[in-house]
Amino acid sequence: MLCPCAAQAQQPVVNANHSATFTLKAPGAKKMVLVLANKKYKMERQGDTFTCHTDSLASEMYTYYYLKNGKQMLDPENSRVTRDIDVMMNYFFVEGDVADYYLDKDVPHGRIDKVWYPSTLNGMSQRRMFVYTPPGYDTAAAETYPVLYLLHGSGGDETSWADYGRACQILDNMTAQGSIKPMIVVMPNGNVELDAAPGESPYMNKKPTGNNISSWLGKYEKLFVREIVRYTEKHYRVKADKQHRAIAGLSMGGLHTLFIALNNPDLFDCVGLFSAQTTNMLNENNIIKMERMNHNMQRLRNVLAIVRDKMARPASLSGRITDIDIYSHMEEKLQRQFEHAPRLYYMAIGRDDFLYDMNKKYRALLDSHGYRYTYVETDGDHSWENWRKYLVDFLKRM
Repeated sequence: MLCPCAAQAQQPVVNANHSATFTLKAPGAKKMVLVLANKKYKMERQGDTFTCHTDSLASEMYTYYYLKNGKQMLDPENSRVTRDIDVMMNYFFVEGDVADYYLDKDVPHGRIDKVWYPSTLNGMSQRRMFVYTPPGYDTAAAETYPVLYLLHGSGGDETSWADYGRACQILDNMTAQGSIKPMIVVMPNGNVELDAAPGESPYMNKKPTGNNISSWLGKYEKLFVREIVRYTEKHYRVKADKQHRAIAGLSMGGLHTLFIALNNPDLFDCVGLFSAQTTNMLNENNIIKMERMNHNMQRLRNVLAIVRDKMARPASLSGRITDIDIYSHMEEKLQRQFEHAPRLYYMAIGRDDFLYDMNKKYRALLDSHGYRYTYVETDGDHSWENWRKYLVDFLKRM
């Protein structure tokens, strides 16, 4: 499908000074609260109408929802909706700077393919990924393209970068500007428990969760080249060499990126770590401890499930640690990787990110060996506001 253009939002109104005015008719509401970019604002009431005026806002894509008498609700006057894990939110743009990359503009558009590819991960037969092909791909039959594998964070799926991350719009707009070359971008699903985004699979019906411990056990990384890279190179016109292959990811996707590239040093010439989880944080002992806690919680759920004639089955993690060795011998693998170093090894993180110290420690390891990398430190925390900016910056440097 073509990259979708969102319908024009009627709310909120972005004023000339970049402040925003929110107006909502809510008959029967005793209290209305605006939750904007995770901050709460009390709304003023006049009859059945509630309003809120913000200060001037920086150029950005902003998400919000309302709390009506404490219960979450979307804005009925804004058709723009996105999802983060299992939370639905409206969104709007304050134009004038970086958010201009995120807009649906009158430029040539690429296409998003929703692809089911064969997979053996967790006993599955297939999994889904999104593949962006650039404008002109279908008409330039002899043209081949560089490829970027773009990975999401914990709780995300194959839709995350295309939806909340605005990757499609970013690529369209930067290609039209001439600031990047046309490329293919593969956005796979890194949640090993789900074969596709919630509600998109005919085979599974699980709710997403931000706690994807089972996705930190090495299986995804070990199968990535065999299943995802090889499928892409077989079915799309990519330049299948290190010079034209890149990989990047945020948070958990940064963990996957780091170790996929580390264990395949001859494959990726550009590596991007956005607020990356640079250490697995798990070993056999604490996996077993977490499994024990999981079983105790599951027993409680089972007691409740019996009442509903449903029996939940405890999930086992300790039986799935055979691939965790992909995280071992890091210094030896780094030495091999940097013998023929990636052309761009990029790290970016916000000063208030809870993974800041972990990244600082990883940079110290790279520094101790004299390995060259590009480091970008920004304001902000572990958020899409930063990750979208990092993608724009990474693409420019590629």
